[in-house]
Order: sequence, then C-alpha cells, then structure tokens
Amino acid sequence: MLSGAQERQNKKRKRNAQQDLEDTYMKKIAREEAKDEEKRKKKLKTKATGANSEDEAPSEADESDEETFTIPKHETLVETNDIEAEELEKAARTVFLGNVSNEAIVSKTAEKTLKQHLSSFISDLADNKPPHKVESIRYRSTAFAGALPKRAAFAKKEVMDATTKSTNAYVVYSTKLAAREAVKNLNGTVVLGRHLRVDSVAHPSQVNHRRCVFVGNLGFVDDESNINAKEEEKKKKCKPPSDVEEGLWIHFGKAGKVESVRVIRDSKTRVGKGFAYVQFEDENAVEAALQFNDQKFPPLLPRKLRVVRARAQKRKDKKLDHSTPKPLAAKSKGAYNAKVTDEQKSKQGRARAMLGKSAAFKSAESFVFEGHRASSKQGTSGLKLGGKKKKGPNGRKKRSAAWKASGGKR
Repeated sequence: MLSGAQERQNKKRKRNAQQDLEDTYMKKIAREEAKDEEKRKKKLKTKATGANSEDEAPSEADESDEETFTIPKHETLVETNDIEAEELEKAARTVFLGNVSNEAIVSKTAEKTLKQHLSSFISDLADNKPPHKVESIRYRSTAFAGALPKRAAFAKKEVMDATTKSTNAYVVYSTKLAAREAVKNLNGTVVLGRHLRVDSVAHPSQVNHRRCVFVGNLGFVDDESNINAKEEEKKKKCKPPSDVEEGLWIHFGKAGKVESVRVIRDSKTRVGKGFAYVQFEDENAVEAALQFNDQKFPPLLPRKLRVVRARAQKRKDKKLDHSTPKPLAAKSKGAYNAKVTDEQKSKQGRARAMLGKSAAFKSAESFVFEGHRASSKQGTSGLKLGGKKKKGPNGRKKRSAAWKASGGKR
C-alpha cells in the first residue's frame, strides 16, 4: 500500500513540473508578442509623422512603394531577353584559362595558389562595390582515367596525365573591370610551373596569321611509354615524358614574346592532333621562329619540328547575293548552247523586277549539255538505250561461200 501511495505522489510531481514548463513557455511567448506589438506601434507613429511632414498625398506615396517593389519570378517564367542579358553580363566577367596544371584539380593547395595568382592584381585596382574577387573556377576539357562519369572521376581526382599535364578552365570575376585587367596582367605568367594563356570570353583576341607560325610533327600524347611499351623493352631505355604545350611556350619564347599557344586536341580524350599554332606579339619574331624548323628540343619537344608561316583561313561558306541579276554564262565550245530570244530576256527581267528572286528562273544559257540535242526526227540512232546488238556481216562467211563456189578447191 505504501509503495502505491508513493507512486501517486511521484506522478503528481511530474504533472506539476510539466505544467510549470508550459506556463513559463506561454509567458515567454506572450512577452515576445507584446514587444513585437510595441515595435509595430512605434513604426506606425514614425510613418504617420513622416507623412504629415511631407507635402505629397498618401496615394502618391503608396503608388511609389508599389513601383519600387517588384514581385520575384521563377526562373521558368522569366523572359528570354532577361536570361540572355544575364548571360551576356556574366560572359563579360568570365575569363578563359589555357595550359592550367592538372595539380589544381588534384591538390587543394595547388588550387589555392592558383586562386591567389588569379587575384594578385586586384590590390592595385580601385575600390568598388561589389568588391573585386574571384567568384568561381570551372575546369573543362579534362581527360579522366577509367570509365566513371565525369563528376565521379572529378570527385575521386582520377585525372589522366598520360595524354597531357594541362587542362582548361573558366574563371568568373565579380566585376567586368577585374576580368579585363586579368587578361592584361596574367597572360603569359607562370603558375604551378606552367605558362597561363588568359583570354576574354566576351571579346577574345583576334588570330593574326602574320604574327603566327604553324608547328607540325608534334607528339599526340605526352607520355608515350604505355603506347611504345614493347619497343622500350627492346631498347631498355626509359625516355622522360614530353610536354608539348609548355615546351612551345619555353622554346618559342626565345624567338620573341609569345602571346598565345594553341595546341589542337580532342575535346574528350585530350589527345593531340599533331600540330599547333604559336602567335607572337611582334611580326619580327616570326622570322626568328622559322629558324627552329627541323630542330628538336628534348625532353619537352623530342620530335623534329616542322615550322612554317601560318596561312589565313579561307572562308568557304560565303553566302551568294541572289538579289543582283547574274550575267549570262559564257558559251562553252563543244557543248549545246541554246539561244535566248529577246522576248525571253524581257520576260525574265520583268519577273525579277516585279517578284524578286522567287520568280527568277534559269534560262537555257545556264544549262550545259554534253553531246547533242535529241529530236523527234533522229529516232533512236545515237542513243544508248540498251538491248542486244545485231551482229554485222562477218568476213568468214564470205570466205566460206567463195570456197564452196570454187568446188572446194583452193
């Protein structure tokens, strides 16, 4: 009996304790609500005094508030013009990086040094709001080892160094000024043991063939030990791996200041296609670079280079202007040339003038026939229609008939 009474007393104590906690919590909420109500009343008083002091009507103030406040929209409901404007604005703040070391992907310390190098010139710029800084770095055209998806391989840091030791990246700055200054100050600088190629995304530098040389006979892969494994076993010599892109920066820098090095590679595997373009800041450096023809610079460039002047690319996709009337085709010898009457010429000119190029028709002069024109009188002679050919007279039959007529005597 005593034990049951003790249990009832303990339950009552527990209930009392729970009620006390609930009371304290409700009192706390009531105090917070009272404070919020006082703050709201103070704001209303300040607004009322401000409205009395101003000469403007309250309706005009409400309209101005409505104008300043814009309802946020979901990205799917935003107009395409706004999205394009945002993309253009971001492209003006974006910078392309070439010949970035793969260590920046694998090592965090290397990535930190790269970011410090990219923001090294910001201290010299004037203060701005928002402040100048590096917002993001995105690595592109990176060859990953194994058959994993790109994101999984990037998370595991499985980068393929055998093809090339460099990758490309896109850096987004917070301001347009910082992106412009990055191109001026960082192009050709060395970080993580490699020369950086820095170019603007919105306004890329023009390719001038007069300041550029073509370099051929380059290695497809930097580390060829896996490809030529059998040959190396025979020779028993371990060649150091080459580095095409960095080798071009170093050795062609002796001819003059290099502006950019573009090694043509496959976008997925990063395997080179055997040639590159080196552009200098001065045209006179091209003459000095041509002296490197049939030379090799091991270990970075172990093959004999083929260095020639770069040629201007001819654009084949020029659109023809059909609005102007075409001159009549010149008469070709040995082909059928139909005569165009004056009436046909006048009709052709009127149709082009009234209806434009939709009604412009080709005259007989624009067609070229090989051979002669068929007519109803000629029949099937001279036409290759197929079928069996009739055998003509044979000389053997004549001789046999003459022999029989002579009585079988020669």
